[in-house]
Amino acid sequence: MRPLPAPPLADPARMRVLAAIDFDNPGLRAALDGVARRTAERTGLPVSLVTLVLNTAQMTIGKSGLDNWIAVADGTPIEWSFCVNAVTSGRAYVVPDAAGSEQAANPLVTRDGVASYAGVPITVAGQIVGAHCVLGTEAHRFTPDDLTELETAAAEITAVLEQYGSY
Repeated sequence: MRPLPAPPLADPARMRVLAAIDFDNPGLRAALDGVARRTAERTGLPVSLVTLVLNTAQMTIGKSGLDNWIAVADGTPIEWSFCVNAVTSGRAYVVPDAAGSEQAANPLVTRDGVASYAGVPITVAGQIVGAHCVLGTEAHRFTPDDLTELETAAAEITAVLEQYGSY
């Protein structure tokens, strides 16, 4: 699958699609939590998230294994987001060892213990709106099967989001 060209985060067309998603709907949240739980189980990683990446913040709208302040806040500042890289590049973003990467100074690494990350873009109505990712508390070598699992789940997430939006 060829990646879509990624528009700027504040692109009006992208923001209209994000605004059309009923992300507070309990049915949406439950469905996305189920996808995240399955992805965590299948990849063997402790945390899996479904995020919407806005222009200033990242919202967590589906999760498994997350029980810290991010779960309570439902997101992070955009400056801390790993997922923003999948959104802005339009392709998978993989960090097998966060401590030895460009993410080393990220507070999610230094304070919250994120040691590895892999995420793929989520596309709705032709716009890249977020990412589906897994996080590890230890360095982790991601396999092609891990990325395939994320991509398969991202397609399922797209279908769920389309049910809860008005595009």
